[in-house]
Amino acid sequence: MRNFCIWCVICLTFLPISGTILAANTPKSAQTTDSLLTEKHIRSIYLSMPDSALHLLNEAEASHRMPPFRIDILRCMVYESLGMYALKERYLRRVLTTDSVQTVPARKLKMLTQLAAVLERQNKYEEGIRICSEAIGLAQAQEQKAMESELLFTIGRIYSGMQRRDEALQYMYRSIDLLKGSDNVRELAYLSTYYGDLSSYLNDSHRNGEAIKICRQRLDVIHRMSGMSGPPPGYIDQQYGYLYSKLAWYYQQEGETRKAAEACRNYLATAFSSSQVGQVEIVPYLLHNHQYHEALQRLDNYAAIFQGADTISYNYTTLLSHYAQAYRGLGNQQPANSYLQRIIHVNDHIYQREKASQAHEFAILYQTQEKDMQIRETQAELKRQYILFAAASLVALLLVILLWEKHLNLRRTRERNRIAVCQIDELLAQKEELRKAYAEIEKEEAEEKQAVVQEVKDEENRLRFMQMEASLISGKLFLNPNMTREDLMKIAGLSKNRLSALLQEQANDNLSGYLNRLRVEYSVALLKEKDKFTIDAIATLSGFNSRSAYYTAFNKVFHLSPAQYRDSL
Repeated sequence: MRNFCIWCVICLTFLPISGTILAANTPKSAQTTDSLLTEKHIRSIYLSMPDSALHLLNEAEASHRMPPFRIDILRCMVYESLGMYALKERYLRRVLTTDSVQTVPARKLKMLTQLAAVLERQNKYEEGIRICSEAIGLAQAQEQKAMESELLFTIGRIYSGMQRRDEALQYMYRSIDLLKGSDNVRELAYLSTYYGDLSSYLNDSHRNGEAIKICRQRLDVIHRMSGMSGPPPGYIDQQYGYLYSKLAWYYQQEGETRKAAEACRNYLATAFSSSQVGQVEIVPYLLHNHQYHEALQRLDNYAAIFQGADTISYNYTTLLSHYAQAYRGLGNQQPANSYLQRIIHVNDHIYQREKASQAHEFAILYQTQEKDMQIRETQAELKRQYILFAAASLVALLLVILLWEKHLNLRRTRERNRIAVCQIDELLAQKEELRKAYAEIEKEEAEEKQAVVQEVKDEENRLRFMQMEASLISGKLFLNPNMTREDLMKIAGLSKNRLSALLQEQANDNLSGYLNRLRVEYSVALLKEKDKFTIDAIATLSGFNSRSAYYTAFNKVFHLSPAQYRDSL
């Protein structure tokens, strides 16, 4: 009772110390304004300030302001915007290992779909197809047709990258067929996008007739969406603008000038055609139709987007290429050549930037791996400190309440242990008498064996077992902690399989369990006789390599510890 009171005082003293340690290890990042460490804020800045977004995510991770899987999802979003697909892939894979994703089928499906897309971007085609197949199964189970359609189209893109055009088209058409007839405006928006991508792919494959057919099917989809609620303002007009600009170009390539002109008029009737971004969509048609001045005017309006912006991009090279075509068409070779030279210059810069970006991305990957190791070590340390703090707090709060109950439990336990000791002693005495009886029986049967040719199998096994056990006990061979199966095979004169069967049949145990039981039974006598010996010494004398092994074996046999047994003597 006195000892428990002392322990209570110690725990109450330790409580503030633990709190101090935990506070000392709280990251400084925790001081960042809570409003900044939110998903809403990070989503609002990740495009304009990706570095700041990543920094805030690191702080949120260090201060545990958001679930880890949610932080990694936001990281994927940032790295997608930066074009760092290897980093996005890394964090997607980490997200997919969490219970928060694995146990939520809809969330897992979304992450697998993103992983498939990022693998396709990195030309990891075989794994991309495997991930798509897994995700398609999940999408079908959840009846998510839009996601299934997206995955099928991703497989189509993968096969396109592999130059397997027939298979690419097969999956693209499967993707589209899945959403045909849908009344869901979201699914129809997906369908319109896939129609647009497929028509471009067919046009690039010089299959303009099929591309035109796909555009007409897309037109039907846009008509259907126009009568539904849900599309944001300007979306339907934009869809019409994209569609008619493509149709004008496709018809012109097919030599159907009247239909091309009609498609162009339909395009010009949209508000999208007058927008800064939208008016450039008709330029390929204008160039093919020799309307160079109008093309230049639209290119000039569109070029204003790049003023003060990053011009080291493929979109900018496309703009320069259109300028070169227009001036070449007008016979102005000098500005045309100038734009061609600028294209070469920009492409060189793009190549250098991509190489630098790739090197930077790999450097971040390496740093991230090192950082993750440090974070894991820090988290482990903080966890240990938290456990100490929590344990101390719990003990301080509960110990006084549990003190009296523990005292009563101790009394009851001692009484049960005394009863158990009596039962153990009685059991061992019975076993000793039984062993003596077996020895006498063995002697009598040994004399009778001269006239006996064959004995009953069970009796033979029993006698062989008792003979083996008698040898072990008489020679105290079982006290050898390094005793092996081969040693016992020699003693018993049995094969490996026969020995295992004999132990299971006669002792209902394996080799390790049987030897440990003999050692435990031997240790009981030592506990009684050698009351000055430590438990460790008893364990060693009984043939155990460690105190823990001795405790485990003793408890397994008698359901109490050696110390409890000795205390109850």
